[in-house]
Amino acid sequence: MDLDLNELAKVSRLFEALDAAGRHELLKLSHRKQVKAGEVIFREGDPGGEFYVITNGQVRVTAEALEGEKEIARLGHGQFFGEMAVLNGDKRTATCTALADCDLVAFPSAAVEKVLAKYPAAREALHRVGVLRSEDTMQKLME
Repeated sequence: MDLDLNELAKVSRLFEALDAAGRHELLKLSHRKQVKAGEVIFREGDPGGEFYVITNGQVRVTAEALEGEKEIARLGHGQFFGEMAVLNGDKRTATCTALADCDLVAFPSAAVEKVLAKYPAAREALHRVGVLRSEDTMQKLME
């Protein structure tokens, strides 16, 4: 299933903050990635080179806690992940694994930087989601 520009705006807060030209530019710099069920997309501690939007399938997000690996979230159609490492240049804070065969749209960090430089509101939206996710993750790891 393909994502068009308008659908992207509907499914993802990040794209809502961009105008049509910004969405088009970001999509032009993206590429598709398919992963099989059970495949690890990236591991906690990896460098972050891209973030992803799920167009089809489901992704399980886990992080290391004191008592071992803990599930933090399950993400589906239209949700994005991997944005914190791209925004901050940090290492991955979680491991993401495909629960089913997934179709992803991958956005390389250089492309994201280029577009977000022109759209401070989109950068802010991405950052806000990231901060909320970080707080949520910390809470889940402490449960």
